[in-house]
Amino acid sequence: MSIYTKYNSLQTLYWFACCCIMGFVAVFLKYCGLTNSEIGIVSGGGGVFSIFLSPYVSSLVGKLKKISLQQMMMLILGIALVCFAIITFLKVPVLVTMVLYILMYALMLSAVPIMTMIAMNYLEQGVHVDFGTARGMGSTSWAVGALVFGKIIDWFDPRVLTIGYITTCIFIFLLLISMPPLYQRNVQTKEVKEGSVFVVAKKYKVFTILLLGFTFMFAGASSLATYLINIIQSIGGNTSLLGIVMFAMAFSEMPIMSLSSRLVKRYNPITLITIAAIFYILRNIGLCFAPNLVIFILAACCQGFSYALMTGVITYYVNYNLELQDRMSGQTLIGIMTSGIGSTLGNVLGGFLIDGFGMIAMYIFVTICTLLGACIVFWAKYLSTKSTLS
Repeated sequence: MSIYTKYNSLQTLYWFACCCIMGFVAVFLKYCGLTNSEIGIVSGGGGVFSIFLSPYVSSLVGKLKKISLQQMMMLILGIALVCFAIITFLKVPVLVTMVLYILMYALMLSAVPIMTMIAMNYLEQGVHVDFGTARGMGSTSWAVGALVFGKIIDWFDPRVLTIGYITTCIFIFLLLISMPPLYQRNVQTKEVKEGSVFVVAKKYKVFTILLLGFTFMFAGASSLATYLINIIQSIGGNTSLLGIVMFAMAFSEMPIMSLSSRLVKRYNPITLITIAAIFYILRNIGLCFAPNLVIFILAACCQGFSYALMTGVITYYVNYNLELQDRMSGQTLIGIMTSGIGSTLGNVLGGFLIDGFGMIAMYIFVTICTLLGACIVFWAKYLSTKSTLS
């Protein structure tokens, strides 16, 4: 099996595992007895913890020269596996459930920059891998997982998610072991000090402004994703319909993710990100105020031109526009601003707004976040154009 095929398989299995933990977070935690507000605290807490955990993991990879990127991935997934098993198969208090779920949620988010760096390191070595195609296959596997588990949960109960995660992790471990080990390049050998996420944020202003806009739009999207089951139930649907909608969302990402490497070579990446911001408006506001199920599904399918386009382009943007010593921190900063800060904002406030004021309050919050984020991206586009002209 070639490295190209192995990396595609790695992304496919990883995002299937993520679907088990993140795709049905509200369904699983409600089964465990948590309220919407508590679910928001867990999802948001995972995002907050990842803000600190992700940079630590990234720096640890560079410091521990004997630990490969693949071994770090195995360690992260292994700890998450133990947490998931404890929550599922042991009777633990709600507080313990919340803490363990926060930990494994943060661990899965912290693994994303490592997944990206595996691809970028192979590319620097001249090994043919295509991050966009691999990430698109990951979206497809999430889609399939959502469709399958949405039906199976209706037949049994959410504990099947843990079985799915454990089984998938076994295959991931075998795959990682079979891949040639990669080690984070020690950029200090070139007398260049690796920049921290704070240094990178200050050094690349347009990049940081783009991420700030992405953060607010991601906050709205995260709120909708976590409490999608509430929206589905409000229109008379069940977990099976939830799986279908999640399938439509994730499946729409595949073609865009696959084309992202070609798109950034042909078009201005900031222009592409601006287009993604427009589709974020259609996606988020469409899901909030769709008058019928057809419009609701169409809005869900805008995920391809919103989240997928934004994620694929900004990942390549880091590799092509940031200096070598700043790339790992740049990839980490993407995770911090989106899955960390954005996810926390959307999940925590979304849960409290639903419990305190109802679904309409969350819809208003999502609309404000989305429009604010889009305006910030448009501002970054203006600054980049002005800089180019000058």
